[in-house]
Amino acid sequence: MTAHRPRGATVFGASSVTLLALLLARSRELFWRVIYEEGDLAANSIITYQAKHFDLLVGNYSRIGFSHPGPAYFYVQAAGEWLLHDLLGVVPSPWNGQAVAILALNAACVALVLTVLFGWFRSPVPVATAGGAALAYLAAHGEIVTSTWMPYAYTTPFLLLLVAAASVAAGRAGHLWLLVLAGGLLVHGHAEFLFFVPFIAGAALLAHWWRRRRRGTGPTRDRVSWLAASGVLGVFLLPIVLNVLLNWPGEFGKYVAYGGERDVHPPAEALRYQLQFWAADPWLALAVVVVLFAGVRLAAHLAREEAYAGLLLAGWRLTVLGALLFFCYTSYGIDGLHETYVGYFSRAMPLALLMLAAAGWVALLPRLTLRPAVTRGVGAGALAAGLVAAVLSPDLVNRRAEVPGVPRALDAMAARADGRPIVLEIRPHDAWPEATPLVIGGVRRGLRVCVRDPKWRVLVTDEFICTERDLADGERFVVSRPGHAPPGAPLADLHPSVVSPEPSPTGPA
Repeated sequence: MTAHRPRGATVFGASSVTLLALLLARSRELFWRVIYEEGDLAANSIITYQAKHFDLLVGNYSRIGFSHPGPAYFYVQAAGEWLLHDLLGVVPSPWNGQAVAILALNAACVALVLTVLFGWFRSPVPVATAGGAALAYLAAHGEIVTSTWMPYAYTTPFLLLLVAAASVAAGRAGHLWLLVLAGGLLVHGHAEFLFFVPFIAGAALLAHWWRRRRRGTGPTRDRVSWLAASGVLGVFLLPIVLNVLLNWPGEFGKYVAYGGERDVHPPAEALRYQLQFWAADPWLALAVVVVLFAGVRLAAHLAREEAYAGLLLAGWRLTVLGALLFFCYTSYGIDGLHETYVGYFSRAMPLALLMLAAAGWVALLPRLTLRPAVTRGVGAGALAAGLVAAVLSPDLVNRRAEVPGVPRALDAMAARADGRPIVLEIRPHDAWPEATPLVIGGVRRGLRVCVRDPKWRVLVTDEFICTERDLADGERFVVSRPGHAPPGAPLADLHPSVVSPEPSPTGPA
């Protein structure tokens, strides 16, 4: 009788449920605390509201003045808000449902990576070791799976992109749909991935084709895999194509204009920027780069007669490609290297290498004539150590900026407006993080809250820029920092901004 072996679906289910349960347990206040999101999160809630009504065709706003290519993340957040807050009522405020949905998406991406590894190693021991290594890494960089801020949200899809691309490059057409899924999420999330995804996916497909050609096999034998990948691609292309057709030329002209205005950063500065996502100290970061790349490459060499060697080698090559692409993007595509958030996604590269190295080296242990029980003990110990690190980590908790004064401010403005539109003036510019919560808070209360100045369109969308009728009929308020507030006592304190009635331009009657 042969021992029962888990299936890929079992690996995915067990790992995704375990990681999600861990994330929710560490961020359990999402189920009891009412949260009024601030700044970027509130701006994203505005477009999540539009996604709930299937009115959203673009992604989140950019400080440059355009929207990113697609709305995938916000349909995920809308589903979480609708299911967990509107329908089931298991979270106390809408944003909490959005946050749980992002946690679930991150857990699913990591679980899919482990499922890809299982498809090559065909043993739970390397997968458990890789899972333990991932948990230890996440214990140190928890924000990449706990934060709903978009720069962090790209990390786990980029991890999936690297590993799925490696699997496809090594010959597995069955993982094509995962490659398209990861690439679609990334392209929808940020325009920078219009540069990364085609190169990485294209390299994987070229390697796949070359391997097929050498073996004399064509794609027809994997027709189902190609059809599945095409279906996933169609889902991601649909909103982008619709937006281009309905709002020609969409956002793409803005991307091209932005890309044509960049200065070139010196290579040393670009390299320093890139290394900070491997370790805080540049010399330590260089050591980490060498150890991880060498570790995966050596494991692939020693396992050259094993089927999984192809995955390790392809993962090594594609991570090298990803690092080179990131160096090029850092040199030419980032306007200011002080903007570290642009590169947060690249933490997926050391994580991918760490997982590949952990799985590869533990799979090699039997060659050292170790008893199977010892190898299983190593895998179980790595997983247990990772779990302990994740449970004890102070960083594996959802954190966000909040504006608890929103209800009080809306009450005061609604009372003064007496059913008329609430018109907001934002001054100075840095008061906007306290203004976006008022807009989405008004939506949730059935109040018309709009922003007067059209320059804020990219932040609050056209729907919440005041119309001529709003300006004619509405009650005007100023959201400002205290030193810029109009004379008189403010209506509400939003910390650090305040809300005040706008003085009449004609003065007292």
